Amino acid sequence: MTRAPQRYYRRFAIRKGKKIRQIEAPKVALKLIQRWIGAHLASATSLPDCVFGFVPGKPGVTEAAQMHCGARWVYSLDLRDFFPSIAASRVMSALVASGYSQRASNLIARLATLDGRLPQGSPASPVLSNLAFLETDLVLQEIANREGIRYSRYADDLVFSGRGDVPSNLVVEVKAVLAAKQWVIAPEKEQLAVLPARLKVHGLLVHGQTPRLTKGYRNRIRAYRHLLLNEKIAPDDLSRIRGHIAYAEHVEKSPKK
Repeated sequence: MTRAPQRYYRRFAIRKGKKIRQIEAPKVALKLIQRWIGAHLASATSLPDCVFGFVPGKPGVTEAAQMHCGARWVYSLDLRDFFPSIAASRVMSALVASGYSQRASNLIARLATLDGRLPQGSPASPVLSNLAFLETDLVLQEIANREGIRYSRYADDLVFSGRGDVPSNLVVEVKAVLAAKQWVIAPEKEQLAVLPARLKVHGLLVHGQTPRLTKGYRNRIRAYRHLLLNEKIAPDDLSRIRGHIAYAEHVEKSPKK
C-alpha cells in the first residue's frame, strides 16, 4: 500500500454547487486502515475549543455559529483546497509534534496521503487536517484573546466576530499569519460584515440569540417539503433532499442561549 498507493484509490468527480470537486476515495482495504488511524487519532487528540469540525462528540456547524450570536461584526474567510493543500511533510511534522516517532509518522503519512498530499476522500484526512492546522489555530486564538473577540474554525472555514469595533489591524494580521504558515485564502469567500448588514456564519444568520436560517434557505426547504409530500422527488435525490430538511429542522429546534 505504501509502495504503490495509486492502486488503492478510485478517482471521480462530484458537483458541489457550481463547482466540480475531485474525489480520491480509498478502496476497501486501505479505507479500513485509514478509518482506524482517523478514529484513534481523533479520540487521542486534544484540540482547542475554537475547533468544531471533525471532533468526536463536539457540536457541529450550528453550535459553531452559536458562539458568534449577538456580534456586531463578522469576519469570515475560507482556505483554498484545504485537504489537497496539506502536504505529506506537514502531516509528518504534525504527528511528530503530537508525540509519534519519525518512523511511525512517516508510515502514517504514507498510508494517509496520495501524491504527497491529503486526499479529499480519505476518512483519515479530517483529523489529520486538524492536526496540521493546530499550530495556526493557537496563533489565531491568541490574536482573538488579545483583542477580546471570538474565533472559530470548522474545517477550512475561519470566523472572527466581536461586539465592539473591528480591531483596526485584524484583517492584515490574520492574513499575515496564514501566509506565514503557508495557507492560501480563497479571496472570493472572504467577507467582513458589520451591522446593519446581514451577519452570516456557516450560512446561518447570527443576529439574534440563536442561529437562524436565511429567508432564501427557508423558502427552499418549504419547496422541498412540498415536493416530498407530493412524491415529486426523483429517487436519486431523496437522500440529499431529506438531508437538507433534517438540517433545517435541527437549526430550527436549536435551544436559545
